[in-house]
Amino acid sequence: EKESRLKPKYVPVKALAFIDSLNFAKKGKWHKEEGLTGISVEAKFKHDKAIYSVEFDTSGNVEDIEIEAKWKDLESDLRDAIFSQINTDCVKHKIVKVQKQYTGSESQLLSVLKADLKSQTLTIKYELIVRCRHQKKVDLFEYLFNEKGKLISISQIVFKNSSHLEY
Repeated sequence: EKESRLKPKYVPVKALAFIDSLNFAKKGKWHKEEGLTGISVEAKFKHDKAIYSVEFDTSGNVEDIEIEAKWKDLESDLRDAIFSQINTDCVKHKIVKVQKQYTGSESQLLSVLKADLKSQTLTIKYELIVRCRHQKKVDLFEYLFNEKGKLISISQIVFKNSSHLEY
C-alpha cells in the first residue's frame, strides 16, 4: 500500500460532497492510496477527539469508515480472541494501532459519522497494525478481524527502500 497526499481538486466530486455534507469544522486531508487490489481516495480528519479515515473508490463511492480506537476500550472477549491469534503468529509483539472499520450503505455510514449511531446492518471489523517478532526477525503486519475476533486477513507491511542516506 502506497499513500500520497492529494489536492482537493483531484478528489472525485461525489467524495467531496459526502465529506462536505458532514459540516465538520475541520475539513481534513485527502490521500491517494495505491494497494495491490487497486486505487482508492481517502479523507482523514479529526472530530470530537477521534481520528477518522473515510475511504472512497475512484468514482467517489464511499467504501468504509475507520475510526481509531484504543486497545483497552475493546471488549475483553474480542481482545482475548485477537490476542490469541497474534500470540500464535509472534514470539513477541506490540500493537501499534487499532481501528474500528465500518462498512455498509452510504446512508448508514453517514449516520455513523453524523450521530455516531450504531446500525445493526453495518459490518464492523477491526484493523490492527502489529509489530511482530518471529524467527529472529521483526516485521510490521496489518491484521483484519471480524467483530468476534476471527482472523480475516494478514498483510505484511513492506517499506520502500529510501534513496536518501540516513545517519
